[in-house]
Amino acid sequence: MRLRKKSLCPHFWGMIIVLGLMGAGCETQTTLVMKRIKNIENGLLRAVYLKGQKPEKLRLEDRMVFYRVPGVCLAFIDNDVLSWTKGYGYRDTKEDGPVTAETIFQAGAFSQPIVAALALSLVEEGKLALDRDLNEYFKSWKVSRPEISGSRPITLRDLLLHRAGFSNWVFPGYSRKEPLPSLSQILRGEKPAINTPLMPLDKPGTIIRTSESGYIVLQQLIEDVSGRPLSELARERIFIPARMKNTYLAVELPPEALASAASGHQRDGSLYPEKWRLYPELGAKGLWTTATDMANFIGDLMAAARGDESKFISPVAARAMLTTQAGSRGFGFVIEGSGDDVYFHWEGRTAGFACALLAFPARKQGIVVMTNSDNGQILIDEIFRAAAAAYNWPHFKPVERPLYRLDSSIYEQYVGRYEISPDYILDVKYEDYYLIIQPTGQAPTKFFVESETVFFSIDPFIRIQFRRDEQGHVTHLILWQQDFEQIAKKIS
Repeated sequence: MRLRKKSLCPHFWGMIIVLGLMGAGCETQTTLVMKRIKNIENGLLRAVYLKGQKPEKLRLEDRMVFYRVPGVCLAFIDNDVLSWTKGYGYRDTKEDGPVTAETIFQAGAFSQPIVAALALSLVEEGKLALDRDLNEYFKSWKVSRPEISGSRPITLRDLLLHRAGFSNWVFPGYSRKEPLPSLSQILRGEKPAINTPLMPLDKPGTIIRTSESGYIVLQQLIEDVSGRPLSELARERIFIPARMKNTYLAVELPPEALASAASGHQRDGSLYPEKWRLYPELGAKGLWTTATDMANFIGDLMAAARGDESKFISPVAARAMLTTQAGSRGFGFVIEGSGDDVYFHWEGRTAGFACALLAFPARKQGIVVMTNSDNGQILIDEIFRAAAAAYNWPHFKPVERPLYRLDSSIYEQYVGRYEISPDYILDVKYEDYYLIIQPTGQAPTKFFVESETVFFSIDPFIRIQFRRDEQGHVTHLILWQQDFEQIAKKIS
């Protein structure tokens, strides 16, 4: 089902909570906040624009319809505290409940910064050490060392930084109709778990590779050392002190939270049959939360890193999380930029949901965006660019792309039909200095020249590359949209 624009209107505006604006100048500050909210709502920016043109400002409502994203919630941090939260659209396209500041989304890997903070609290208590062999701590399971010459034991530091050598396999979740595996069965790769046994593939410390498996191992480590379930420990040590009242580290939400939950939606805009999939891999991707709660967590974390008192993390641990430890990795986040423009970010995705957070510690500002769609991440990127413009952040600006023209004979070689599947064909034509690609059942899109073999589109930003065989004949194309890749074979 394609989301109709008119279906968003009744609840699109007005679901807003403005906080942290007390004392002298409150009215002026509130006016400034409202102006910035409007600038974000009416200032979304595409990833690229053509040379000679200006970046076009787009309305959030229109982009939600364009990408078939039913619901969005934004939460903004200013001066290290939650400044405002606003919901847009619907939790569910069938039930039409509006997204609000208290709407709960499945947040996937947002669990990982939470788990990292828990692990560091155990380090400070002397129950764990960052650089000791993990197998000294496990009680019910042991990490198998890879049979590679020169390999050393895996440490907690390796797990936190995604450099323990585990695979980057993405756990796809389970249907509600399927039996769910225990943590032990997941670790050992025993049925009903759908994964193979979790063991490192590479030498620890040699490759940084985002790994859900590593944080599943970390869950077992924390539970063995603390003697308590991860979810229970997280609620006591993180959620309650950080004022995360609508956050759960759980496979399923408790009954009292279901009325506030958003439902997941597929790329075509349709509702997932069971509303969401189940993820028993809690340490890796088992978080349910709100944009409001995550903003509280991030604001407190940044304040603690500056030395302010926090009820859930020490300044030393907070600084460790927000400082690069290996490459661009901190404990729980990716950290980029330099000087006062350093920022950290993280994403959480599950079937039907996409969420992301971004924060600038020196500016004491950040944003959390949560969506209930498989298409959510590309919309989130446009929101980040709007926020960067509204708050004068130095990064996340649209990129100007020059226009090139190839010899017509090159364009002609790419013309034809390309098959992704029997019922999904890409028809490629060319006009003037660009290609026109029309997927089955969709509108045609212009693709401009990046190089002799690579082309890109503006809306949405997609890149394609044509490939040839040894005789120089075009055999297929590869399509990239963010981290999504498709291969289409040339059939005529």
